[in-house]
Amino acid sequence: MIEGALMVARGAGELLKERFLDLLNGKALLVEEKGPSDFVTQVDREVEDWILRELEAITPGMPVLSEEHFHGQGISPYCWVVDPLDGTRSFIHGIPHFAVTLAFIEEGKPVLGVTYAPMEDETFHSEVGRGTWFNGLRIAVSPVEKPSRAVIAMGLPFRGKEHLTALLAFYQTMYMKGAALRHTGSAALDLCYVACGRYDGFFCLDLSPWDVAAGGLMVQEAGGIVKGLAGKPWLEGWILASNARVHPLLAAVAQEALG
Repeated sequence: MIEGALMVARGAGELLKERFLDLLNGKALLVEEKGPSDFVTQVDREVEDWILRELEAITPGMPVLSEEHFHGQGISPYCWVVDPLDGTRSFIHGIPHFAVTLAFIEEGKPVLGVTYAPMEDETFHSEVGRGTWFNGLRIAVSPVEKPSRAVIAMGLPFRGKEHLTALLAFYQTMYMKGAALRHTGSAALDLCYVACGRYDGFFCLDLSPWDVAAGGLMVQEAGGIVKGLAGKPWLEGWILASNARVHPLLAAVAQEALG
């Protein structure tokens, strides 16, 4: 299944890249606003439809939980979880930082994940018990422990603005401890960057399963720690992911921020 997932992610990524270059060359892009600051483009839907057809060929009849075809159903015990374009706002604005990400869920937990960033031609993948890989090389989380040397990514999701106080409290505390903080607009890639040691941690509230399923598994298989927040499982998008050394500090700061 991992070979099939890699094929699907790369194929979808090439389609994203083609459409992104069309956009940069002046081709009009149809953009809809699903809700406040929540955008979807014709490309999201086109790429997702392509992915769904390919996954049906690989695993006939298997349920798929995907962003643009989500109708309120929860995560099935066995299913694919798909985000065809993580980083839609960046895509719309011509910023080349976005990815396609998919994971397979078995007994309610991710067992394989693939994230592909087409503009950088970077492929991350992971399987339970088999580690995490970046463009064919096995990777591991960073050894950083001191906050003054850490780079921490944060998500600021369009929904859940009632959690802004907690997010800002986490940001302020880590900033005062000397950490560098980043907000890139792609949770899937943020988690991949934790897995390969580019970042040392990632903190976000109220994301969706398709944002974190593949990346959370990658951090775990790369030797990191992934925990849920506010009494919620991390697969639901309430997530703290980091290397093992900086994790106790980040967990304490997150707990204090959440009250």
